[in-house]
Amino acid sequence: MALQFFVGNDNGNSEHDIFIDGKLIQQPNVNCLVDQLPWSEEVTPESIVKNLQDNLIVTIDSPSARPGMYYIGKFALESGELLENIQVGVDFKYDVDLPVVNTLGQISAVAVQKVFEEEKSIPQSIEVMVDMATALPITQHTDETAAKFERRFMAGPHNVTVHLGKLRVAVKVIFDFVKVVPEATPVTFSLQKDEEGNWRKGDIFDEFVENYNMPKHFSGNYFRDKRILHTDIGDGSTEYPITEGNKFLRQFVHGSNHGAGYAIEEALVEFNRLIHLPDSPRQFFSDVIKNKNHKYHSRAMKTLKRPLEGQAKQIINNIRKQLTKARNEIDVICVYGGGSILMYPTLYPMLKELCDEREIKLLYIPAQYAVTMNAKGLDAFVRGKIYEAIKSRAKQTV
Repeated sequence: MALQFFVGNDNGNSEHDIFIDGKLIQQPNVNCLVDQLPWSEEVTPESIVKNLQDNLIVTIDSPSARPGMYYIGKFALESGELLENIQVGVDFKYDVDLPVVNTLGQISAVAVQKVFEEEKSIPQSIEVMVDMATALPITQHTDETAAKFERRFMAGPHNVTVHLGKLRVAVKVIFDFVKVVPEATPVTFSLQKDEEGNWRKGDIFDEFVENYNMPKHFSGNYFRDKRILHTDIGDGSTEYPITEGNKFLRQFVHGSNHGAGYAIEEALVEFNRLIHLPDSPRQFFSDVIKNKNHKYHSRAMKTLKRPLEGQAKQIINNIRKQLTKARNEIDVICVYGGGSILMYPTLYPMLKELCDEREIKLLYIPAQYAVTMNAKGLDAFVRGKIYEAIKSRAKQTV
């Protein structure tokens, strides 16, 4: 069975948001290397396929990552095994194995699900040809690092065994072409257009429309020629690129090692003390914060308040630097990313005051859209004409 996938892949420090064949998968961006399968009793393969992303165990044989058996995502996080994650401010995404392993695992899982859906049976083997767009933080993105990251995927074929109980499915993943762009820049695509390629409308713009008395029929068409200062707040870094229309302005490259992850790392020691644990992973703390009904939620938020204020002030300082460099010639400051949700109560008032003072509009993306802006932009990019032209040009020069 041969498949062709388009993949928009946002490998975040905390969460992996990846569009595969139009399907959005969100998983904790962690894995762990293990020696054996966890299942002792007979588990029916069919029962695993449906929720495969939450029960993902793969064996990887790839030229670009350490071979072995891995638990991936939620299954790894809940396994109690020693976790691998992207260390905030330490790891370079283009050098570590985790983005390669987790991407191969998720692509293989969707391949198994797709064939099972169509054939109503578990296949023995699948071959997947992939076109992919992914990104590196602006502080890590150069022509050399982007090319290195691209080569790690295109160096295949990558052989992945997906474990469904005692049953195994062999998946061969071949990347036909991969383009690595600076993080935040794909968002220009998801701001302007929806999944069907029409001008974007809806509640994503409600606050913006109300604040600036925009017309009721407002759409993403508004942003097609605007100069936007992006503020993409992640776990380990915040990116501040400036775009004009769909064009990335290289002279304004700027990123800083600030984000929700640093606030979480700072709060984690106090949080563990309050809940009487010697240690707990950053992803567990993140899950507690997201779940308002969790018994530790209020304690987690209490320990976060001061560290978040510190990070918000640093982000404002970096935005000021970009505005100075651009001589305030910015139409819109657009804020999004997983860290922007946690920081909203602290950051929004500071930023609104700055924008009003400089006569700039503020678009603070609502929580339900903030995390996936990059992934949606990458998905739109990999399916678009610009990607096709880059791929065609690259193939001709080989």
